[in-house]
Amino acid sequence: MFKTVRAGLLLALWSSLLALGTSCGGESNPFKVKSERVTQADSVSAMQFAPDGRLFYAQLAGDVRIISADGSPQSEPFAHVDPALSIEWGLTGLALDPDFATNHYVYIYYSQPVREFEETTTPAPGSTTSPTTVARKTARPVVLRFTDRNGKGEEQKVIVGDLPETLPEHPGFNANGKIHFGKDGFLYITVGDYDVQFNVPDHPSQYLSTPIGKLLRVNKEDGAAAPGNPFLDRPDADPRIFAYGFREPFDFAVHPQTGKIFGSDNTPVNCEELNIVEAGGNYGWPKVGDFPYPECGAGGQKQAIHYFAREGRQPGDFLSFVEISSFAFVTAAKYPTLGDALIVCQLGSENSAGPAQPRMRRISLAAPAFDQVTADDVVVKDCKLSLAVSPDGTVYYSNDKEIKKLLPETQ
Repeated sequence: MFKTVRAGLLLALWSSLLALGTSCGGESNPFKVKSERVTQADSVSAMQFAPDGRLFYAQLAGDVRIISADGSPQSEPFAHVDPALSIEWGLTGLALDPDFATNHYVYIYYSQPVREFEETTTPAPGSTTSPTTVARKTARPVVLRFTDRNGKGEEQKVIVGDLPETLPEHPGFNANGKIHFGKDGFLYITVGDYDVQFNVPDHPSQYLSTPIGKLLRVNKEDGAAAPGNPFLDRPDADPRIFAYGFREPFDFAVHPQTGKIFGSDNTPVNCEELNIVEAGGNYGWPKVGDFPYPECGAGGQKQAIHYFAREGRQPGDFLSFVEISSFAFVTAAKYPTLGDALIVCQLGSENSAGPAQPRMRRISLAAPAFDQVTADDVVVKDCKLSLAVSPDGTVYYSNDKEIKKLLPETQ
């Protein structure tokens, strides 16, 4: 989720920064909510509740763990993988099968190591500089499935293992994000643009022959293209593609009433998008004008319904990025002050334009189409990495060091 142009400033996405307090950071609390700690847990990148009330959560370094329905953490990990760790890489996605109650399937999405090597650059003829040796690594986004056997992940199976290897010149950026099931029962997978440099003629996000820079929709059993995908009949296209033209479509959520997909695309420095992602849609990247992209929406085939920005900044301002990391929907029945709304969390990493701004935001959508944003408000100031909603509607969220839950102030 960090942007290439500021990689030197951002040394630790998912690292151990201190959480910024509780509730609304000690400031105003217009939504009358409070935060309570659930457990200490480093860099929780994805969470989902099982029907029996257990919380499954993934940690960037490779563990999948469980908190029981009574709130006690399971002592041993449910499963572990050894991901390639570098800035945004790691274990980033987790999803439980819609039929989990009967098949007990748990899916994860991680950066599988492929190569590590050293590369020596040769100085230009006549140069007085010495050759430089640079360490390189590559990875491949992979979806695995485990079967839950009494709290232990068994019967590991590769569901998607053929996504392209990342670029050695740009390790750590814009590859695997999150996975979720749609209301149609198919598995949706975000794939970033691998940090390909801006506006190159053959940028993969605009090419249907590659899954890079796409949202994929696949069969949960074998990772094959799902029936009804928009490009099934095109011999030049990857049939798994559902939508394209993305840079870093890190996370998304399915609207509980309409089934529409609401997702972000985290762009390099500004104009971070909230999109309704539709089958066959082209969301424009990298055809967004010239750096530093002051005009939000320039060149896109599908226009965003909203643009995020840091507090005190406008969406088109340089370095107004917020780095949306997670999505969920909440109900007015559980949170009357929030209403039926979309909530998102943002990393808001520190940069030269200002201090860190990790936040949970409430995004109100106008019924009945839910395609217009009527409010964008800060709820709490220590949500960074992931969101989940429990069976009773309670919001759980994570920062660098812990999982917390959001409660009405009177509860």
